[in-house]
Amino acid sequence: MSFTLWFMGLPASGKSTLAKRVENRLREMDIKVENLDGDEVRKNLHPDLGFTREERALNNRRTAFVCKLLNRNDIATVTAMITPFRDAQQHARETINESGTFVLIYVKCPVEVCAERDPKGLYEKAKAGKIENFTGINHPFQEPIDPEIIVDTAENDIDECVEEIMTQIHAMEIFNGDPDGDYEFNVSRQEEESIKENLKELGYFE
Repeated sequence: MSFTLWFMGLPASGKSTLAKRVENRLREMDIKVENLDGDEVRKNLHPDLGFTREERALNNRRTAFVCKLLNRNDIATVTAMITPFRDAQQHARETINESGTFVLIYVKCPVEVCAERDPKGLYEKAKAGKIENFTGINHPFQEPIDPEIIVDTAENDIDECVEEIMTQIHAMEIFNGDPDGDYEFNVSRQEEESIKENLKELGYFE
């Protein structure tokens, strides 16, 4: 059985950096893994979506489905997505657990700290009204109720957070097992085939 490490948190909280570092650690362990970074997923698989609550939910559902497909084919995934709403967090858990093990990693960081370190200046643009639906400023963010792992990037540096994550996922014993789950998922056949074709073009499947 494979697994998905789903990193969630505010923009500029450090989730993409952590996901990449953890991906590298997994590769060092000879684990077959793909990193589905939120920005890259939007660009390559979901360029039609904006940032309303409904579009964010659809983006999360589609990404969870991709993770499920990869897990079903014995490919572990790490993904870094804001995932600001609890219903989307729960939906991702339920979807991925059908074919693998879902691990929600909350990358915790106060919005003030995120705004200070923001390399793209998006927080300032959102505060000035130049960006709509920006999480943490003019769009809500719901902290997860019961994540498997919490790391605080305001209190700890990246190396410390990586070590904490690796220690906890080792303790979960998620590296072995056999998938045995239902393959049903509530997307249309046309959408499923489109996702699969995009994954083939990106080299995930032959």
